[in-house]
Amino acid sequence: MDAGARGAKIAALVLLGLGVAFYLTFAIGEVAGGDVSGVQHFPEAAILLALLVVASKRPFVAGVALLALAVPLGIAYVVLLVVRDLPPTWALFVALPPVVTGLLLLRAGRATRA
Repeated sequence: MDAGARGAKIAALVLLGLGVAFYLTFAIGEVAGGDVSGVQHFPEAAILLALLVVASKRPFVAGVALLALAVPLGIAYVVLLVVRDLPPTWALFVALPPVVTGLLLLRAGRATRA
């Protein structure tokens, strides 16, 4: 694996790890505060954690899976915010990191496949 692919893989794994930490922070904080709805964040964290594990072994597969999930859901989220007359930039903070991570994983995986 060349240096660029190695750096892309490390950056992608860090971004996925930050996503897991983000959702777990909300989940634990809400549940600890007595709000049972915080449990809804555990599956999100689990999905990202599973992608993190897959990405560490097979970055290309994880990149394809992440993009297959992130692109349509990101577009739907942007459309939802626009319909509700909210700034679409809010959606970019949620939708863009998984897309960037998926692209980084594709870059890392492509180097190992070649």
